[in-house]
Amino acid sequence: MGFFGLNIAKSGLFAAQKALNTVGHNIANANTPGYTRQRVELRPDNPLSSPGGKGMIGTGVDAYKITQIRNEFLDIKFRSEVNVYGQWSYRSSSLEQIEAIMNEPSDSGIRKVMDNFFASFEELSKDPSSLTTRAVVRERAIEFTHTLNHAYSQLEKMIKDTDFEVQTTVNQINTYAKDLAKLNAQIQRAEMDGSNANDLRDQRNLILDKLSELVDVEVKEVSNGEHGGVKTIIAINGHPLVYHDEVDEIEIEKNFHKYKDELGLEFEISSLKFKSGSPINTSYLKGKIKAQLDMRDNMNDADGPKGIPYYMQKLNEFVQKITSDINRINMQGYGLDENSTGKLFFESEKIADIDSDGDGNKDIDNYVKTYLNANPTKTEEDAIKDWENNSANKGYTIMKDGDGNWYKVSKISARDVKISKDIDKDLDNIAAAKISDGTGRAKPGDNSNILEMSNLRHKNDMFTWGSPDDFVKTLISNIGVDAQEAKRMTQNQEVLVNQIDSTRQSVSGVSLDEEMANMVKFQHAYNASARMITAVDEMIDVIINRMGRVGL
Repeated sequence: MGFFGLNIAKSGLFAAQKALNTVGHNIANANTPGYTRQRVELRPDNPLSSPGGKGMIGTGVDAYKITQIRNEFLDIKFRSEVNVYGQWSYRSSSLEQIEAIMNEPSDSGIRKVMDNFFASFEELSKDPSSLTTRAVVRERAIEFTHTLNHAYSQLEKMIKDTDFEVQTTVNQINTYAKDLAKLNAQIQRAEMDGSNANDLRDQRNLILDKLSELVDVEVKEVSNGEHGGVKTIIAINGHPLVYHDEVDEIEIEKNFHKYKDELGLEFEISSLKFKSGSPINTSYLKGKIKAQLDMRDNMNDADGPKGIPYYMQKLNEFVQKITSDINRINMQGYGLDENSTGKLFFESEKIADIDSDGDGNKDIDNYVKTYLNANPTKTEEDAIKDWENNSANKGYTIMKDGDGNWYKVSKISARDVKISKDIDKDLDNIAAAKISDGTGRAKPGDNSNILEMSNLRHKNDMFTWGSPDDFVKTLISNIGVDAQEAKRMTQNQEVLVNQIDSTRQSVSGVSLDEEMANMVKFQHAYNASARMITAVDEMIDVIINRMGRVGL
């Protein structure tokens, strides 16, 4: 066997040593997040022809590379599902926050304070001249408006907070992108000699897992041409966020976003684009950032999943209708003072009817008369709706006082609703009566106007969703259904993500039992190779030192 055998034993010794080192590396990183277990790949070394050309002689073992035990399909599947999880998880937490803002059902929610408000009208109808009951009406109205103001302002604040979270997520994406670019460059340099930069690849895969929860990314490797090796591209919507070691960061631009609300509400929010100038089509984004943008921006079902502006719009719709109707009824009635008709219950801009074209007829009055003459079966309420449907009258409605004078009156948002100065300063201006005593005062004992206000509570055609109570219940139900769906989807995705990760870990994770078994196996192989070297050494010693020495 000679020196050739010594070389064979040495290859076995080195291979076992390399395998033991790899086992030790696996054991040391058993609890390291993102670590993938490694294995030494062994193969027979190139054989040599035996002397005389008879057969081949083995030359030992070649530990030619160290590979990762990793299933790339499971990586792709995990990132796809964790992306969906990130989207639903954020939406679920946001909807829970909206539920808390609405605070339904509770003793301080909108439905309860609205019930108290309408109940105060009913109490006043029993004694229309009672200042004590009128004071209760005023206080219940203030409570009602403050509840709406608070809910709206909290939703408004939530939009601003969500916009800040968008900026935070973008910064996080950019940080991950820079880390990935550095790792790509390190991996390429480390693998130029043909080896595998397994630990650096683990770091990159871990960052990709985290990035995938924030935004949907596509990872692909392309040839590096004549320079050899590959370049890694990480793209969003087909545009490279990371092109190997270069990063095209996402930039934030501040601009005023006008929501499609008839009150023309605007917020200063962030829009996104790549640093290179390429736009980002946010409609095709996925992940946590998509949920943030949806919650911040979406007002209508056509825009996608309902966002915070949708619920703000519904609050405005509720307030605009209920305040307009109460104002209209209060304006047409009479209070306890002389000339107390035409007073608004809720604070709003009131513009007197004018003759703008100089034909001797006031504009609104002429419009209503013309409409009713053309539509004999219609009512003044129908004329008002027709007037509001004209885009030129956006944000306004029309109403008249008890003396028949028409006014153009601005609609009120949930943010700005409050009782009027007339009601706040003088309780006599609550118009409980529909009939005057001839001096502009309410006819004593007449409660027909305040009853009409009270009956709004049960007006089933006030909204497309029914009565005021039906509207609030439907709105709260919509929030509840959306929140339950988001919670269910989050839970389902969490189970799916954990299942895929568990399967992935069963392939890639370190099993201490398995590593201990391998340690014993390679230890025995090492010892055997060492013993083989000793045996060969003894054989060579006999040949060199003791052959030809017979009799000495």
